[in-house]
Amino acid sequence: MRESLTGTGWGVTVADENMLLVRLGEDLYAIPIAAIEEVLPALPIEAVPQCPDFVRGVIFVRGHLIPVLSAAERLGWKPHQLPDEPTIVCMRVGKRLVGVEFDEALDLIDLATAEVLLSGEIGAREGFFTGVVERDGRLIRLLNPEKLTSEEETQKWIGTNQG
Repeated sequence: MRESLTGTGWGVTVADENMLLVRLGEDLYAIPIAAIEEVLPALPIEAVPQCPDFVRGVIFVRGHLIPVLSAAERLGWKPHQLPDEPTIVCMRVGKRLVGVEFDEALDLIDLATAEVLLSGEIGAREGFFTGVVERDGRLIRLLNPEKLTSEEETQKWIGTNQG
């Protein structure tokens, strides 16, 4: 049996898994549905001082303040021009609800383990990505929601990609 892609129970195992397909620029990414609380249209984001660059600010949704992270900043896309109406994907990570801003949410897809090439199988270190899959001639990068929303992972990523 193959290990879960994310190590948190959200990854592809023997059975198929539903994922949300999102777009950032021309690149496609997939997020496990099990981690997603809801997908929101563009909302006003209130800036918060003294936050890391990848934190866009907070939104207020149904009585909850939700931090919103920039997927572009998290993934090292500098500079990145957001569309007029980006999408905020709200994910439940542990007890936290965190929004991540993408250009667009596209569709739900099912992935079978036979299709997935795990990050370790291509020599990539684990982090924001758990693997890749080809679908209709396009590469889809599988995201790890827990790592994507972790400040600790960002510091590791920045430290190894500077210079």
